[in-house]
Amino acid sequence: MTAGAGAADRMPALLGRLRLASGLVLFAYVSLHLLNHAAGLASIAAMEAGAMWMYHLLQFAPVTWTLYGALLLHFLLALHAIYRRRRLWPMPVAEALQLCLGLAIIPLLAGHVIGTRVAGALFSVFYTHGYVLLVLGELQPVLGLRQAVALLTAWTHGCIGMHFWLRLKPSWPVLRPWLFAAALLLPAFSLAGFASGLRETALRAEAEGWVGTRLRELNAPNSEAAATLGSLTDLVLACWAGGIALALIARQVRAARQRRAGRIRVAYPQGRVVEVERGVTVLEASQIAGIPHASICGGRGRCSTCRIRVWSGAEAQPGPSPEEGAVLARIGAAPGTRLACQLRPAADLAVAPLLPPNPSMREARRLGGAAPDRRKDRNARSPSCSPTCAASACWPRTACPTTSSSS
Repeated sequence: MTAGAGAADRMPALLGRLRLASGLVLFAYVSLHLLNHAAGLASIAAMEAGAMWMYHLLQFAPVTWTLYGALLLHFLLALHAIYRRRRLWPMPVAEALQLCLGLAIIPLLAGHVIGTRVAGALFSVFYTHGYVLLVLGELQPVLGLRQAVALLTAWTHGCIGMHFWLRLKPSWPVLRPWLFAAALLLPAFSLAGFASGLRETALRAEAEGWVGTRLRELNAPNSEAAATLGSLTDLVLACWAGGIALALIARQVRAARQRRAGRIRVAYPQGRVVEVERGVTVLEASQIAGIPHASICGGRGRCSTCRIRVWSGAEAQPGPSPEEGAVLARIGAAPGTRLACQLRPAADLAVAPLLPPNPSMREARRLGGAAPDRRKDRNARSPSCSPTCAASACWPRTACPTTSSSS
């Protein structure tokens, strides 16, 4: 393996770790924002205290750059996810929802972030929480609704990502009910606190001089500064739309290049054969053809539930990457086993999924071959296999490739 090939093999794992790290940073920030809104159940003063704490935290340069860097990196990785997929549809519903919600966050929040954080940094505009609630609740209630939708969008996107990550952990069955309750209660308390803050602000606004005091504290931007902020918002939205467009165009360019490179035939049990462009993974081939194929982690090479047995053509395929090899070693996989989400065939091949289409993680671990009693019968044949089949498992049991070919 050349140095360039080794680096390319490690790239998916590196991108996965960057996606997780940037997502955790953003999820932590959104959680703090929701907690701050929930403080409105006590009073606006409590919200102000929380907002000031977050304001001073973001004044610390490393925190600011980490947060905005995580946002930019997460968006770029979303564009990479669009580019990486050979087919955007069909896509599992949870993955499609996560992707769409993630892409919607920037247009929903761009105006708010630039109008508050960026305005403060560039023009020393100081928005108190009371003034923000006045604008969102009384002066421009549509913006208040948009802010609530934006926070729920970001929270739901983050919760789906956390689910994809944590469901691979052995402790997930224990943590799941508690985390599910937190995922519901935190935004519920946040919305209730936000509504309470809006009501309290409306009552305060009736007092003479209260609105004027908030405006004097604001140091509102002049018309030139407001125009600059508007131009920055338009620029961010243009970059957002342009990034998505470039990812879609790059997909078409790659598809045209791969069509010229020829097609690969992937044979499945029961005589099914799928023809796909070079560069498509076996898992993507299954999805394109509508063949049910397990993939708990969404094709990220972590869960091993998409694993397959390569019955023929294995010698012409690229070898496992270090990350794929580590996963296969972890589950004690038999020779000839590969991860369908990582194998991009270089020539025709025949495969058989080793797990049922919708396994639980407990079932996946049980069928992984890592337990001592499973290792003893590693070379045992499935009851329906032909006498020449040396497989330890086939799925479905009645569709061993060697049985199909001999019938």
